[in-house]
Amino acid sequence: MKKLLLMILLMVTSILTLASCGGGNELTIYLYQDNVIYRSDMPVFQKANEYAGIKLTGVLQKYDTNYDTIYNLRGKDANLVVNDQDTIEATALKDGIFLDLTPLIEQHAPNLKKFFDENPEKKAWATASDGKIYGVPFYTDGKTAKAFFVRLDWVNKLAKANALPAGVTKDNLNDLTVDQFHDLLKAFKDNKNLLTSFSSIYPYFDRDLDFAISELASLWGGTAEYYLDQNNKVVYGAIQDEFKVAIKEISKWFNEGLIDPAILTPSNKDKRVEYFAQNSGGATHDWIGTTYSFNDDVYAENLNQDSKIEGKFELICIAPPARKDGSRFEPTIRKQIGTVTAINTSTSAEDQVKLIKWIDYFFSETGHEQLNFGIEGEHFNKNGSTYSFTNKILNDKATALANLYNIGAQLQSPGVQTFDYEEAWLSEPARTAMNMYESNQYINLKYNDLIYPNIKLSNADYQEINASRSAVNQVYLDQISQWLKGGPNSVTDSSWSSFVTKMKQAGTDKIVATLQNYVK
Repeated sequence: MKKLLLMILLMVTSILTLASCGGGNELTIYLYQDNVIYRSDMPVFQKANEYAGIKLTGVLQKYDTNYDTIYNLRGKDANLVVNDQDTIEATALKDGIFLDLTPLIEQHAPNLKKFFDENPEKKAWATASDGKIYGVPFYTDGKTAKAFFVRLDWVNKLAKANALPAGVTKDNLNDLTVDQFHDLLKAFKDNKNLLTSFSSIYPYFDRDLDFAISELASLWGGTAEYYLDQNNKVVYGAIQDEFKVAIKEISKWFNEGLIDPAILTPSNKDKRVEYFAQNSGGATHDWIGTTYSFNDDVYAENLNQDSKIEGKFELICIAPPARKDGSRFEPTIRKQIGTVTAINTSTSAEDQVKLIKWIDYFFSETGHEQLNFGIEGEHFNKNGSTYSFTNKILNDKATALANLYNIGAQLQSPGVQTFDYEEAWLSEPARTAMNMYESNQYINLKYNDLIYPNIKLSNADYQEINASRSAVNQVYLDQISQWLKGGPNSVTDSSWSSFVTKMKQAGTDKIVATLQNYVK
């Protein structure tokens, strides 16, 4: 009996060791992006796994949705963890659960070491406030992110019925003022029966719950983000007078039925798919490349078997509507890095070497190409320096980006993104739109100044700011919801003063003062 118990104890110990340390080739990874999770059968990751000599199993399942909860429960204990840089670095600094990768990179990652040697600024972005590297980033490429879109097919129908508002024509959509943009949205609503057979209509919607109101506020010179003013001082936009003006106007639009009533409601669905399939969405603010994909016939077929769209569906990007002072401004720009990849300290020394080799693979020439394009001959072809995708990426029943995600390409594992991948599938109108936003200098070039990788908070400062941000965000969302429901008359001097006081009590002044210490 004693021998039997001893054998069972040894077996249990062995299983626990496998679970926590990877057990040789049996290793785990926590990775997701846009509701796509790591799968071991993804061709790009198969190549990396073969190169590193490991079997890498995802801890997330296809039915998982609450990723943050799963991360805290078991995700952070995976051998390889992919998450936001601030989350990884803060966890490493506070709890010590992620390795300092510097010695591993020096000894076992020649491709990554070469990249860091040749790009010291990018190495600095990967380095935490204590001088250590806890996560290797996915370095992004490109500038233009989001833009304003309107339904050109709806505009054409209104034009044909002589129902467009004064000063708006189908040919001057890039010259709209904010007031004319409002009037166009109102024309969509007032002429619902002319545009759609669906029961509801959403003249303007935005699927980005976190930034929808802030980005819309840019039409009146407001923002709900932290930014640097002309004197290099940190300012919190949501308590500035410009935002007061903006939220009053947004509340007006909301109560006129021009804004999606669920704009502050969390959803796992892409509202573009839902609203365009219903023929109920008229205008939005979203990523240029993927939003233009809704014009593609192949993708349109996949929208919905019961699509209520009659005739040709067509979205068109427009320049940011002009403010009263004549300026046009797009509040977004692409972040300089995406997520970072870290190695858990519970991983055995032998497996740490294998995992840094896995990371290093994506900085090799072959791994770099596969991360961006997939497998040559199967997913892409190359003629000199020009890349072209095969029908597996371009002509499948999904967007090119969704197809790339499905094979493991462009999922934000470590590596360097090249804009060539986007050039290879962007439509000509999308390229034109990006060029319009960049060449006219609409985009906010200072958007990244107060976020990672440019601000490297100490552990103490991060924990304090993170706690304050949670409190601030809750006050913000509660008050915005009240103002939207209450209408523009609810945005009074009294309610505004009370809001600013509550925000400061929640910690806005503390956050601003802390961030200011890191501004160079």
